[in-house]
Amino acid sequence: MARVFLLNPPSPEPVKTPLLSFCHLAASLRQGGHQVALLDASAPFAPHDGAAIEEHIAAFAPDLVGLHLKTLHVQPAYALAGRLAARWPLVAGGPHATVCPDEPFAHGFDFVVRGEGEEVLVELADAVDRQREMADIAGLSYRSKTSLTGIRKNPDRPFIRDLDALAFPMAALDLFDPAWYGAETALPPAGLLSSRGCPAACTFCSNNVTGRKFRYRSPASIISEILYLHERFGRARTLCWSFFDDSFAVGRRRVRELCAALRTLGQPVHWTCTAHPAHLDRETLVEMKQAGCGGIDIGMESGDPGMLLRIGKGVTVERVLEVLGFCKSVGLHVVVNLMFGWPGETDAELQATIDFMDRAGPMASAWNARGVLVPYPGTAIYDDNHERYGFTEWWLREPPLAYEPFPTSWVPAEILRCYADDPALGRNFFRHPEKHLQKIRLALAKKAEHTFAAILQAAPKLPAPGAPPVLPEMSASAS
Repeated sequence: MARVFLLNPPSPEPVKTPLLSFCHLAASLRQGGHQVALLDASAPFAPHDGAAIEEHIAAFAPDLVGLHLKTLHVQPAYALAGRLAARWPLVAGGPHATVCPDEPFAHGFDFVVRGEGEEVLVELADAVDRQREMADIAGLSYRSKTSLTGIRKNPDRPFIRDLDALAFPMAALDLFDPAWYGAETALPPAGLLSSRGCPAACTFCSNNVTGRKFRYRSPASIISEILYLHERFGRARTLCWSFFDDSFAVGRRRVRELCAALRTLGQPVHWTCTAHPAHLDRETLVEMKQAGCGGIDIGMESGDPGMLLRIGKGVTVERVLEVLGFCKSVGLHVVVNLMFGWPGETDAELQATIDFMDRAGPMASAWNARGVLVPYPGTAIYDDNHERYGFTEWWLREPPLAYEPFPTSWVPAEILRCYADDPALGRNFFRHPEKHLQKIRLALAKKAEHTFAAILQAAPKLPAPGAPPVLPEMSASAS
């Protein structure tokens, strides 16, 4: 039996509820016979400084410490890893570790999990406990004296096909201290997963962790999770959630069956999701609305037809407008994601997106926050442009992008700030001229003003300060 400690490093973007990904990992480790502890140091009231985190880990006396790495915050995570590596073997996981699997070894890590972590991490814990050979663990990279480079990269692991067979994630909720989130009693995660993977091939998205192959859970599995949350936390606290799927609406039959199952819950529920507009039609939207869906986050990205083709979006402007019309007629709240600052973006292409905002404004409930394109590693946009524009490994060479946290109260200045201010604009990855940057600033302000007006209109429905907002807090640039 190995003792594994999971750590979500500190982040300037606070996490307000237990991490669903850590629930999955911890539950899988427990099911595999290992002991687990964790710390969500991104929570607002959790230990944040290195000494306090180290003390917290030491109290558990782990055999292995795992860190979740995100590109935007990888510099402070690596600094923390350098401190922890002197005392414990470290394993890196998460999106950044998957797309840059060799990088963590230069920062004190002994192991890297590539892709979905549930099975790999359990097998690594088995190996730490001398119950398995490291060389037999697909999806794992590790330090090896027998390798010429000092690093051995095992073969890739296929994506998990049977999601229902995964350990029940909610069984690990006891590992999260409510005080980390400013609560007195245990909290449920902010959402659930009904599927993994996204079949789209957008050039600005890597999606290496869950992949392009779409897989989904059975309705019975999802309903059992919801009923468990109702029983443990009470329906009043668990009637609202988000589906954290990469692309919720893939497969009309699947969506129809899931919606039918949600309607059997009896008491009305309320949920939101993210969906590609190509997968939405009026019939599907009606089914979702009747099953409790209140809002959808739709990826549009650009209002220019040529740009949509270049970024592999797989949808047309007219199709998105049609879907928005369906959503409005059905009564669904829709957040439309737009992005600015594409490589080689012309003033005319940007103007087409601004003009699209005027056309879609009467139907869209709100726009996404921020939205200036960031070239993340593992994306086609990064691979095709980093040498030309000189931003190779920007996440290591330049200061972290300073995204401000979303406001915890509905103060007008704060709403406008968090929606319109985007530090990626100042970074100017693709060397746009100042005139073009100024046009992007105006576009950001236009999005923010429209969204603020929507918030004012919804004011009677707004939650108390600090409660989850009614508008999905989605940002195309800060993932």
